[in-house]
Amino acid sequence: MPNVVASIEYLQNLPLYKEEKPYWCMLTPREGFDPDEERLDNLEFEIHDGLTITDIRNSQANALIIDNCGFQVLSHTSKVMSFNTKDDVDKYKAETMEMLTQELDAVFVKTYELRLRKNTPIDRPVMNIVDPLLFEGPARGAHNDVTYDSGPVIINRYLTGEEKVDYLKPGYRFRIVNTWRSLVPDLEDRPLALCDARTVTAEDFVAADRIIPDRVGEVYYLLHNSNHRWYYLSKQSPDEPFLFIMYDTAPGENARFCPHVSFQNPVASPKALFRQSVETRSIVVTRL
Repeated sequence: MPNVVASIEYLQNLPLYKEEKPYWCMLTPREGFDPDEERLDNLEFEIHDGLTITDIRNSQANALIIDNCGFQVLSHTSKVMSFNTKDDVDKYKAETMEMLTQELDAVFVKTYELRLRKNTPIDRPVMNIVDPLLFEGPARGAHNDVTYDSGPVIINRYLTGEEKVDYLKPGYRFRIVNTWRSLVPDLEDRPLALCDARTVTAEDFVAADRIIPDRVGEVYYLLHNSNHRWYYLSKQSPDEPFLFIMYDTAPGENARFCPHVSFQNPVASPKALFRQSVETRSIVVTRL
């Protein structure tokens, strides 16, 4: 497949964000709340057209590895391809931890979160964000799910006291990584685009709060920079999951973040199946 010329959604570089931190709320709506009248965020995005998104199948895929560009394509067949019960979620998390242990030569892995997404209209009056079987729509705006500040918070939140004693000491490297897998064959609808970390500067990131009932998290949204280089995998199969970095404690030139976002694929077949995907977030510990 050829590279595509498509559009990427970025955060607008508004003067507002110099005075007010970007935020997005997912809270229980109060009685009388009307989402058409009151906003739960101050996020304003802009579309940048005419961007080349390079097909990984046309590139030197072996050179695209998580430490260099921030992402890579794995070869892995999952035994869990439908999510109907919590047991399915637990099995997929366990499978992911085993896969990451092997791929990254890890001494410890904890998959702490799983997200299901689909690109179809979702008609529901209330969304339960703690439901492990919740399907969400594709996330908006190029972003990285972890920041320099939120990375340590996540690690502290999900590690037990014993795990902290074992690993929070010199000689260990902590990474927070995402795995992203298509749940349909030959994915064409709303594929995921990944930005080469080597083309992103610190000034391109804007920290934003994600507010949910039990805590406030922090993510990075991405401002446009003409130097950014984007990649995707044409007709991505379920056996070709992405692995990409969201946070890394290791010093050096290795990638620490990998901005990503789905995009409207201009070469998708009119008969393409609607995108469905599963992603995980995991803490990975390796020896330095």
